Formats: sequence, structure tokens, C-alpha cells
Amino acid sequence: MTPIALVALVLALTLVWGGLIASAIALRIRPELAAYPPGGEDRPGEDLE
Repeated sequence: MTPIALVALVLALTLVWGGLIASAIALRIRPELAAYPPGGEDRPGEDLE
């Protein structure tokens, strides 16, 4: 592989794995929403369209 291809590979791997690790850490710090936005409640028997 050429040096340019290796640099591109390392940058892509850093971006993908770094994003995965950052999102896992963010979920560990704040696993749930404190409050949900209003709306979105379905009543029983209501058809979803």
C-alpha cells in the first residue's frame, strides 16, 4: 500500500472507532433522557398510519 493509502486508512479508522468510543462514553455518562418532548402518545385502539 502506498503511504497516502495508509494515511487515509488510519484517518478513517480513527474517525469510525473514535466516534464509536465517544458515543459509548456519552451513553455511559447520560444513559436516559431527562424529559421527552410533548406528544407522541397513542391511545389504545388507534391505528398507526
